Amino acid sequence: MNVDHVTLGRLAIAGLLFRSLTPYNTSLSKLRDATGNRVDLSIKEHCNAVVRWLNDWGCRHLSEDYHDTAADSILAWHKAASARLLEEEKPLWQADHGELSAASSAYASLKGRLGAWRVRDGGRRKVRIGQTAASKILFAIRPRALMPWDDAMRTALKQERSLRRYLDYLLSMRDLTLHVDNLCRNHGFGIEDLPHRLGRPESTVIELINEYAWVTVPRKDGRRIGLPSSETLVQWAALG
Repeated sequence: MNVDHVTLGRLAIAGLLFRSLTPYNTSLSKLRDATGNRVDLSIKEHCNAVVRWLNDWGCRHLSEDYHDTAADSILAWHKAASARLLEEEKPLWQADHGELSAASSAYASLKGRLGAWRVRDGGRRKVRIGQTAASKILFAIRPRALMPWDDAMRTALKQERSLRRYLDYLLSMRDLTLHVDNLCRNHGFGIEDLPHRLGRPESTVIELINEYAWVTVPRKDGRRIGLPSSETLVQWAALG
C-alpha cells in the first residue's frame, strides 16, 4: 500500500464503496449494540457476541456448533493477556513500538487457541482461532488502535513491504495514520475529527483506514477496486 496514494478524498470514496459492497458495518453495529458500545471480554456474553460477529465478518471456521468453545477460549485468553494491551482510548498514531509489540505478542497467543472442532471420518481435530479472527478480536476491543488483518491484506502487503508479522503490519498502519494526520492538519483540523468530516461520526479512524485497505488491496481472485485520482475527484466536483 503506497502511503503517498492515500488522500482524504480517496478515503471517503473507499468508505462509501465498502459500505455499498459489504454488510460488515451493519454487523459491527450489531456487535456494539449487543455490548453497549464497549466489548468487554471478561464477560462471557460479550465473548459469544464477538464470535457471532466473527462469523458475520467472514470467519466461518468458528462454526456455530462450537461458539461456546470459541467464547471460552477468548475469555481465558483475555484473563491471561489483557493486561499487556495498550490503553483502550489510545489511538494507533500515538502508540509506541513497545505497546504495539505487546499487542503483537497478545495476538500470537490468541491465534493458536482452540476455536472449534472439525469432525471427519469418525475423528475430531482442533480448529484454531487463527490469524484473521485473532486480529479482528483485537480490533473489537481496541477499535482505535489495532487493525484487522485478513488473508488478502497479508498477501498483498507481504509482496509490497515484506511484512511477515502482525507487528510489522501495525507499524506500517501507524505510518499510514501519521500520513493521514498530516493531511488533516493541512486542511485545518485534527485526525480525530476525520470521521465527523467524512459524515461517519460513529466510526473510528482505524475503521476508515481498514475500509481503505479492504477496498484497495487485491482479492484472492486478483481483483481490486480502482479509486479515482485527486485530479479526477476535482473534475467530478466541478460538474456540480
